[in-house]
Amino acid sequence: MSPGGLPLSKRSAGPLITALADGAAGVSGRRNQLLHAVLGRIRGGALAPGARLPSARQLARDWGVARGVVDDVFAQLQDDGWIHRRVGDGSYVAATLPAPPAPAPALPERGPNDAARRVLSHFAPVMAQSRRFELPRQLFHPPVLHPRGWPVDDFPLERWRRLVAASLAEEWRDHLGYGPAEGLPALREAIARHLAMTRSVRCSAEQVIVVNSPLQALETIARVLLQPGDRVWVEDPGHPSLPLLLEMLHTQAIGVPLDDEGFDVAHAQQRAPDAVLAYLHPLTQYPLGVPTSSARGDALLQWAERRGGWIVEGCFNDELVHRGPAPPALHTRDRAGRVLLMGTFEGVLFPALRLAYLVVPPRLVDVFVAARGLLGDHSPVTMQLALAGFIDGGHLSAHLRLLRERIGARRDALRQAVRRWLPAAAILSRTDTGLHACVHLPPDWPDTEVVHALRARGIGGEALSSRCWQVRDRNGLVIGYGADPPERITAAVRTLGEVLQAMPVPADAGSG
Repeated sequence: MSPGGLPLSKRSAGPLITALADGAAGVSGRRNQLLHAVLGRIRGGALAPGARLPSARQLARDWGVARGVVDDVFAQLQDDGWIHRRVGDGSYVAATLPAPPAPAPALPERGPNDAARRVLSHFAPVMAQSRRFELPRQLFHPPVLHPRGWPVDDFPLERWRRLVAASLAEEWRDHLGYGPAEGLPALREAIARHLAMTRSVRCSAEQVIVVNSPLQALETIARVLLQPGDRVWVEDPGHPSLPLLLEMLHTQAIGVPLDDEGFDVAHAQQRAPDAVLAYLHPLTQYPLGVPTSSARGDALLQWAERRGGWIVEGCFNDELVHRGPAPPALHTRDRAGRVLLMGTFEGVLFPALRLAYLVVPPRLVDVFVAARGLLGDHSPVTMQLALAGFIDGGHLSAHLRLLRERIGARRDALRQAVRRWLPAAAILSRTDTGLHACVHLPPDWPDTEVVHALRARGIGGEALSSRCWQVRDRNGLVIGYGADPPERITAAVRTLGEVLQAMPVPADAGSG
């Protein structure tokens, strides 16, 4: 007898089963839900072999069903070998449970395509590095000499803050929606005026389409103008994300080398005479810094007109010219309407702005606006209003004048430090424009080893060989001078010199 005076076999109604088991929530009908709930407890081990189940009366009360429903469930469980019932004693989990059913034949899994896997392979080191960051300051402030170091400390943040606040004033409440797919008219007009002043570009505001980034602009271009399998000329070396994006869009990137005159059009025609689009940065090329000559630009325009092809002219940091005025854009010499101009403000303002632009020929405006609307990723209206005010208020022009002065001083410090601290075998590229430079190294000094040694000393830089797509004979260090004061740049270059001095003597050091 139990302390309560009841027979031991009757002292418990078994454990409570009041919640649905995994997989039972989507089952319709209380009878089937109860069946899955009991099976779930048995299969999951909560009801072990030999364990007593709640009484049919208790389960009927807990689940709000008729006693007959519970009896029917227990009968099915007994028929299937999950429980056995003892008359006058109760129901128990079977000592030996049925074998689980054989799994259905697995269908072949369709995973990411080859292009997507190559993208993952390329960006995996960057993703792993960013996941280790704990402090936002570490993530957003690259180390000295890093080519992605932007002059954000020089940006007039207080003035920008007032413009953003003004764009959120009550009078702009009706601008809290998505806004036009092609961008706000005020910003498109401001960008058209800015391009006319800085690069002599003549275009209407209707030709300007506001996008979130250059890669988004390129994706739109590919979806409108390219077919699967089309071949595209791209600078090599260049931005590594570009050919990867083209591959994901089912086109083929053909690397075009650069020489002292920039984009080698003749070599491009030999490698891929059937190409339908060329993408290049004629003025501020990354990472070599070599501008494309006027003669090469004319040859490219002739190719586009003759072939019926397209030219995408990238304008990134082209406002920062350190020697003389900026030459007119290639777009200004386009008489056949084959050039699309693409640019961004991230280098001269700040990357988090996420506003860029695309200038298309007049006959393509409607189709590009329609495609932009279809993709649906409209640019933030508040930021567009603030940027339009920043340009029209003269703040961008004033900021560019300040940047040219300060970055010019940083460039001079870099050049002087290279002459003083680097071995003669390290050759500095042209630094006429932009925020970055390339230090060419002899083959005996692998650029990946140099980058590794610099990172151990807290100094940035990228291996030139890692910026190559199909070209294989480039070896150097890509560095930036836009974000740090001259004294930090000088100290970092001195450390770079120490790293290079520790490298083996180049094989041709004594030749000549």
